[in-house]
Amino acid sequence: MINQAIIMGGGLSIRPYLNQLKEVCNKNFTILTNYAYKDFEGTFLCFQDRNFYVPDYAKNYERPDSPRHPDVYTELKTLPLIIGINRNGVADYKLDNTILLDKDYRSDLTGIFALKILKLLQFKGEIYLLGFDWTRRTNLPERDPNYNPRSDLQIHYYDTKHKGSGYVGYYENHNPDNLFKQFLNNEWQVYNVNLESNINTFSKISYKQFFKQLPNKINNQDILREWVREGLCIK
Repeated sequence: MINQAIIMGGGLSIRPYLNQLKEVCNKNFTILTNYAYKDFEGTFLCFQDRNFYVPDYAKNYERPDSPRHPDVYTELKTLPLIIGINRNGVADYKLDNTILLDKDYRSDLTGIFALKILKLLQFKGEIYLLGFDWTRRTNLPERDPNYNPRSDLQIHYYDTKHKGSGYVGYYENHNPDNLFKQFLNNEWQVYNVNLESNINTFSKISYKQFFKQLPNKINNQDILREWVREGLCIK
């Protein structure tokens, strides 16, 4: 029975534990989000944005002067399983390793989309959120007419440059607890593995406690992926 899940976000808090987490992700039921696949092997990768998945999106669809996304389509072909959202023509580029869910499952953030996938799978048990930092600046002038959502803050643990690098506007203009409260229920125990996270919806634990709580066993990732496909009614 699968009763523990890890969701790998992109927050900077992951960086000190990169080497330890590589083994953890490989052994456990692990959902990777966006560029996490570059550092970790897990059960599957999930994404939402067309400009993450579609090849050479930046050159063909974005203004030349706008921040661009790297073209990772060739790399995505090598992954065992990807789950995304079917919107804005993504299906035209669908790879054989990809499951596309209806656009009604789309969320503002890929980490929230990952939690929705667990709901679809009727998952029950413990969920560990890694890299869910919700980084934002403090002491900003109220109603600053010169407000700039872009910053030079390092908000991701990886160095891959993309459109969201340094962008804190969403975090500074939304209350995370309003977004995550939908995932409070009696079937899940959600742990945010970052004592300093600005998301206060779930219990916060340290990495030391996280490593202590994980079972000392190795899961077969192929079996886990088959369970995911069956749970999403994908044969």
